[in-house]
Amino acid sequence: MVTIVRSRYGGVYEPGAWIAFACWPDDIPSDWNADDVTCAQFFAERKGEIGGGATPQEAYEDLLRLLAERRRRLGLESGS
Repeated sequence: MVTIVRSRYGGVYEPGAWIAFACWPDDIPSDWNADDVTCAQFFAERKGEIGGGATPQEAYEDLLRLLAERRRRLGLESGS
C-alpha cells in the first residue's frame, strides 16, 4: 500500500511538495502534518523512508527507489 499526499510545508522539511508513504492513510503518524518543529523532526528522523517529489508520480517513484535501496542493503534483492 502506498499513500501519496501534498506536503504541508511544500518541501521545506519534507522530501518534496508531494510525499509518498509506504502505508495506509490511517497509519501515517500525525507528526508529518504538525507544527514546524515537529514536522521538521519527523522528516529528519525518517530520511530514506518517505518518497518525495514535485508531483505525485515523482514522489511514488522516489519511494520505490528508496525501498529498492533498502532491499539491496538488507540483501533481499531477488537473485542475491
